[in-house]
Amino acid sequence: MTTREILTIQLGHYSNFIGTHWWNLQESNFTYDPKNPSEVNHDVLYKEGENMRRQVMFTPRLLVADLKGALGYLNERGTLYDTESSDYQLLWDNTKLEITNAERSSKPPFIQSLNEPDKAVGPDAYNFESDVTSWVDYILPLYHPRTVTIIKEYSHNCTQRPFNIFTYGRDLWNTEQFSGDFSDKIRSYVEECDLMQGFQVLMDCTDGFAGLGTSCIQHLRDEYGKSILAFPCLDFNNAEPSASDLVKVVNTALCWQHVGEHSSLYSPLSCGQVGWPFASDSRKFDNITYSPELKYHSSAILATALDTLTLRYRTKKYPSASLSDLCADLNKLGRKAAATSLSLPFPMKMKMDLIDVLDEFEGSLWTSLTPSCDISMDNNMQSIALRGIPENRIKRPIHKASKQMSKPAYRCSSVHEMMTLYLACTCHASATYLSNIEAPLKISLPYPKIFNNNVTEDGNIADWPIGTNVNSVAVMAGMHSGSHVATMYESLLKQTKRIRSIKKFHAFTDSGLEEDEFTECVHNLADCKEAYEDHYLR
Repeated sequence: MTTREILTIQLGHYSNFIGTHWWNLQESNFTYDPKNPSEVNHDVLYKEGENMRRQVMFTPRLLVADLKGALGYLNERGTLYDTESSDYQLLWDNTKLEITNAERSSKPPFIQSLNEPDKAVGPDAYNFESDVTSWVDYILPLYHPRTVTIIKEYSHNCTQRPFNIFTYGRDLWNTEQFSGDFSDKIRSYVEECDLMQGFQVLMDCTDGFAGLGTSCIQHLRDEYGKSILAFPCLDFNNAEPSASDLVKVVNTALCWQHVGEHSSLYSPLSCGQVGWPFASDSRKFDNITYSPELKYHSSAILATALDTLTLRYRTKKYPSASLSDLCADLNKLGRKAAATSLSLPFPMKMKMDLIDVLDEFEGSLWTSLTPSCDISMDNNMQSIALRGIPENRIKRPIHKASKQMSKPAYRCSSVHEMMTLYLACTCHASATYLSNIEAPLKISLPYPKIFNNNVTEDGNIADWPIGTNVNSVAVMAGMHSGSHVATMYESLLKQTKRIRSIKKFHAFTDSGLEEDEFTECVHNLADCKEAYEDHYLR
């Protein structure tokens, strides 16, 4: 099988929260049984290498960047070649050296337990909600030495010199030291690939990482000309409104202008129904309860959507499907933005077949994870991925079918065929690309315990409290391009127009943002909004 490799880039603190859950999910869903091989081609996102002991290891084909002080105990050289031993010989006289030791950040209990595999610890031994202060506090995979980049010019949570302006990130990329080092890391990964298909970029879009991320994406497009799928991320915020909220609006507007220009396709991600002036009013799911203000919780939901929707170009079942196909399907007529959806868990009820679940279902089958955008069922270009419905759950055999036989869907002989029929009947005037795999999403630590007590161990929905740990769930996720995206642009445009002149925000003008550039950004939002309105296509 030819591997079509993808390089993933994560830029920003919240994006790394999401990315950490995403890589954890992939680690938890690895299959090592040769008699039951994985349906997912892990080589698309992972690379093979060796550690210091000549052991074959698989590490994410990944680059991450965050500010100084955000990584805690994690070494910039990653964890693949970590060694606690000090059996090396100094090349100098240590009696003539003055050694200053910085206080080392302690590892949280969960990370410590990963280094003690023989120590039996129950799933209730950790309190992630209070222990997790950074994305490094629950990370499972080993990172290659080139993966992590610490931005030393700015410190995490620094109020005196915050990294909170779009142009700060753009200026950082334009420094020879950062761009040279980061570009070299990108090139090293690309040169190791046999048939690279493109890039996935997760980026915070409300601070300086918006400028850094869009500059990186422009570099990727100019240097490699491959497909680029970008996910600008907005953290949920339940704080009181403040003057800094308008700064975030400007950062977001500038981010979308430039990411729309240089990426192949992008989809903003947030657990907030409203995106601006700050992400608020959390998205609701029928069978999960979470705390949206906890990055550890909200990022897990967004990561679940990413891990499922990207199955389209990561499964062995569809070897010819590619990232470029996904982008080409959804960015028609210059529409570069798409909305992301999630159904978690997919509502398979106990002792019910898929044919009955779909027949009884009312309302929308998915929840939007794109701010200020509710996804309609009609008039969409959409790519949907479904996992976790076994083929023996689609319908009853003929001698037990009873009323099922009167339904048109009974003629379907596979999950893919039945879901395709359902989407054709419910999503009018929509063009749908459906991918599916039989394996469910395995749930294990450190995934948060957010499922309601009516969810069974294998992810089915009961009508009564079960009260058990959920080990696997069926999930559906997708990306949708349609007129509903216009409301997202309209909402951001409305907030951006509140700013009469960018000159009132001295941090932007002092760092090189011209009035004309901001005016062009506002016009860009208006043009994008119009591109998604139905009358535009008539």
